Amino acid sequence: MSNFEYIESALVFGLDNKTNLRSFKYVEKDFARHGDAYKFVLHHFDKYGEFASPEVLVENFPTLDKTAQSVNFEYAVEIFKDQVLQRAVVSTVQNQREMVKENPKKALANLMVGLTDIEIVYDEDVQPYDSGNLVRLEEWKQRTKKRQMGDGLMGVPTSFKSINSSGVGWMPGELIAMFARPTIGKTWMCVHAAATAVNHGIRTLLVSTEMPSVAINMRLDVVLAKMKGYNLSHRALRHGESMDEQEYSKFLEESNAQSLLICDHISGQMGISIEAIAGLVRKHNPEFVVIDGVYLISTADSKKAAWEQSHALFYGFKNLATSTNTPIMVSTQATRDASNMFTPPRADQVAFGDALIRAADVALAMCALENEDDKRLVQFQKYRDGELAKDLTIMQWAVNNGNIEELPDYEWEDF
Repeated sequence: MSNFEYIESALVFGLDNKTNLRSFKYVEKDFARHGDAYKFVLHHFDKYGEFASPEVLVENFPTLDKTAQSVNFEYAVEIFKDQVLQRAVVSTVQNQREMVKENPKKALANLMVGLTDIEIVYDEDVQPYDSGNLVRLEEWKQRTKKRQMGDGLMGVPTSFKSINSSGVGWMPGELIAMFARPTIGKTWMCVHAAATAVNHGIRTLLVSTEMPSVAINMRLDVVLAKMKGYNLSHRALRHGESMDEQEYSKFLEESNAQSLLICDHISGQMGISIEAIAGLVRKHNPEFVVIDGVYLISTADSKKAAWEQSHALFYGFKNLATSTNTPIMVSTQATRDASNMFTPPRADQVAFGDALIRAADVALAMCALENEDDKRLVQFQKYRDGELAKDLTIMQWAVNNGNIEELPDYEWEDF
């Protein structure tokens, strides 16, 4: 096994990008030699928004082994994991040396408990409550700082003013599920969710199982244009009708939404699978994922019963959200049982909705409003483990020009 100093130096040099920093779950006290250098890397990134160069690291910490710069980061992490485990086992055994002389039986019991605790800590499938407690303190400090800056919103901005006003948007690891009857506007809502995130500079992956990217792009154009103060017409874009060409051109030149990725197929596959989407997420590292038409996505368990496949699908996306620390929003379709277009469908009116509701952190049902084609009613049927000020809200739904927004002052006498 490589020595502590060499591997720890490799880790410090390897923490030069957000991906490595996000995946590294250890804390300063886990280092035997270079915990101070690791702490410096974190503080440098927090303060300047960029990673310290190798030259800066060597200048501040001359004991770092410069020859370790070429070591593969993933390899160094695996070796470091074993080194941390080795030190923990040795420390546990040494702590019982004196007790063995005085009370061997008690020493044995203490040793067994201690080693079991170590096994729990290094079992990747579980995590003790107090693990990373100081890290959580720092995370809270960062959240507090963010609340005091800009619009004070943590997480991904949502399509709902009432949620954003609480200071907490779609948070990392959450699964947001939205369902409605056909023609109600699930795709428009997905497009608006993606556009809202992109308009705030959040890297977003939008996967469509129902529409080609050309059709999605037209919807994105009118929604993003509205957010930026332009007025385009989806009808004109779709049918080639007359429109202000100069305004459209100016919007396209200014938008340049490089932070939005759109997928309507996966190369080499007949359809889109959850495994393929997971590959896209890990490859492109989006901060928000929106999937329109989740019911058309296949799983690796295609030979199993439909309910088992649905369970695997919904919990698969929840696990993907958790493992990648990314909020994922999915839309699905209510069944024919939800025949009333003016009533939000219930979970039992969605194919295998029980699994969906249990897997989701947030569940939204949407329906039309009678005699008001330019409105939609959204019901929050599940909202994390907390409560909203109201569980019903009305959305302005002038989709032709991209005007989709919550109406907080809507009159509720009829609801």
